[in-house]
Amino acid sequence: MTKPVRFSAAAAFTLGLFAWPPAMPPIAHAAETRTAWLPSGTLIPLPAKQADALRITKTAKLPVSPLDKDWTAVPALRVAVQPQQMTAPSLAKASISALEVQAVTDGKAVAWRLTWEDPFPDGNVETSRFSDAVALEFPVSKDAAATMGHPDGGRVQILYWKALWQKDKDVGFQDVQALHPNVYSDLYWFASGGAPYPMATAFKDTRSQAWLIAQSAGNPMAVVGRAQPVEELTAEGWGTLTHQPDSATTAAGVWAAGRWSVVFTRPLMTGDSLDYQFQSSGQVAFAVWQGGTGNTGGRKHWADWSTFEVQK
Repeated sequence: MTKPVRFSAAAAFTLGLFAWPPAMPPIAHAAETRTAWLPSGTLIPLPAKQADALRITKTAKLPVSPLDKDWTAVPALRVAVQPQQMTAPSLAKASISALEVQAVTDGKAVAWRLTWEDPFPDGNVETSRFSDAVALEFPVSKDAAATMGHPDGGRVQILYWKALWQKDKDVGFQDVQALHPNVYSDLYWFASGGAPYPMATAFKDTRSQAWLIAQSAGNPMAVVGRAQPVEELTAEGWGTLTHQPDSATTAAGVWAAGRWSVVFTRPLMTGDSLDYQFQSSGQVAFAVWQGGTGNTGGRKHWADWSTFEVQK
């Protein structure tokens, strides 16, 4: 029988068996995670006309789905975006150049559709993997800066959609096994069922929720049964982004044939003092994240204020 050979740590480094930092093996992901979760052949209706200014067009019925063919009749404004390079973490290089922006109202609510090119739909996250996302920003305070507002009264409201949340809603909560199907934990006290203990079903017993610290603390990012893939936020400058507990916005996003299209829908007027209230005209700014190129947090594309008019 061959005897096992033992090395001291010093000898191992000398022989080059270890390196610092230690090399990590490549991570094998489930193939499904970088493919669309729509039937093949799905196409996003494109606008028939380009607009020279941003107008919220009056319509009898709001098209709340990105795939609604009524969007073809709504003119689109091409809005240039640039990499955010004013504060850390910044985006060194842009991976997209523009958004196509459309908006309609039925006199009670408004629907915005944002469309942009993206070769892959990124709807899962881990330490080195990020989700696609897009956001609208409105100035709640007069003359608020487009860079997430400013201190001492420059407040903005942000409507933020995330592909991860859309995938949660469309095909089910994206647990660890969505990326790593062969990884599991062998025991969680008071969790029901067995390994791999799915988040959506195994932690109904309140005692088992001791393991879900963010969810137990009410962290809005830790919601398992998310009803909408959109969040409303308020801010008064960098580092002040705050979740709004009450949301009047709904959203739906679709990726097909190298393109994302996301529709945000909300009432023109609400009773929430944190909300932007639509008048006859206003301003809107935009931000886009492409998760596949490392966009997350401040590493994003953004556009300054665009003025819009509401058609009566």
